[in-house]
Amino acid sequence: MKSISRQRRTRLAVIALAVTALASCGSNEDTTTGTSSPASSAVSPESQKIDEIVRTQVTELGLSGAVYGVWRGDTNVVTGAVGESPLGVPATTDMQLRVGQPMEPMLSTVLLQLDESGTLPLDEPIAKWEPSFPRSDQITPRMLANSTTGISDYVTNPEFEKRFYANPILGWTAQEILDLANTRPPLFAPGTSFAYSHSDLTLLGEVVQKAAGQSLSDLLQQRIFDPLGMRDSRVALNPQIPDPVLHGYTTERGVFEDSTFWNPTAFLHSGNMNSTVTDVGKWVRALGTGELLSDTVFDEQMAPTTAGLGPLTDDKFFTFGTAHLDGWLVMNPSYGGYNGVALYEPKSETTIVIYATLGPTANANGNNAVPISNAIGAVMVPDNPPQVPGP
Repeated sequence: MKSISRQRRTRLAVIALAVTALASCGSNEDTTTGTSSPASSAVSPESQKIDEIVRTQVTELGLSGAVYGVWRGDTNVVTGAVGESPLGVPATTDMQLRVGQPMEPMLSTVLLQLDESGTLPLDEPIAKWEPSFPRSDQITPRMLANSTTGISDYVTNPEFEKRFYANPILGWTAQEILDLANTRPPLFAPGTSFAYSHSDLTLLGEVVQKAAGQSLSDLLQQRIFDPLGMRDSRVALNPQIPDPVLHGYTTERGVFEDSTFWNPTAFLHSGNMNSTVTDVGKWVRALGTGELLSDTVFDEQMAPTTAGLGPLTDDKFFTFGTAHLDGWLVMNPSYGGYNGVALYEPKSETTIVIYATLGPTANANGNNAVPISNAIGAVMVPDNPPQVPGP
């Protein structure tokens, strides 16, 4: 059986490499298509190259389907869909998908807004909101957003894998997740190093909800989705996902199966969200430009404040839910047969979003969207192509 711990360790390694020097690391509107071959919202040399890259890579990597979008500023260069998902049904760009990691900087953006309003200070201990959590008098919201708390990552715990694979439809509560995180000792003292941890995001989500007096679903709706016009995006608290759906497939449990309805609360506050490739593109552009933050707070969000912790440097670092790699903002979700990459390059104002679903022969232990996104990035920004490690 392929292990979720192995798959997650692969994703964590990508994040670590992406922030450690790889040293040890057209049209203004999107067009939805219903064809099984690449369909672009604009015809240009760039869009044709991108279509060909996706079509070729989907075949070579053994993927069942993919949806993708590329923008320069607010102008859509190409939006397309390739392959089938569900099997036998042509993929289309309006299909719903599991978002995963791009939800993390959404949570951090809300945190930064709450800090600016005085509701939840970044650098005050979380003991006021989570008094019973170990070391809550030393852990701050900033540390949770930056994965510098030292809290063990529950996703790499064998007990998580055992329960998750026994029944991936089963829901998870924050308390169950945090109890599992605390079954293993901390990796280091709070604020003294870096280790990516889903546990940090679950705890941060709980703190944000208690401080704001609102659910994270409502906070993201009011502060992210509505302002950006993300009409097809919602936090997911059960396995349901509205039609049309880009189905996920995986061999993680030893057989090729449809994993679309695996319960996303297994990654509560760090990825349990449904959306479309176009809506994710809106979010990534807003993240990269600071659309939802004041200039001062946006500068704080993008600054290499974690440089010097563990392997992090001024050029390769992780802050507020986003990896920064040689000028690119990098997010690389991977869960339950969905592989994705979301990228933003500020100088060229380039946004790249791709989500792919696995086929029977695809590698389920890596992120198959990584080589596709790197190749697209080389077309869009040839002077500074992304070098996201993977798959």
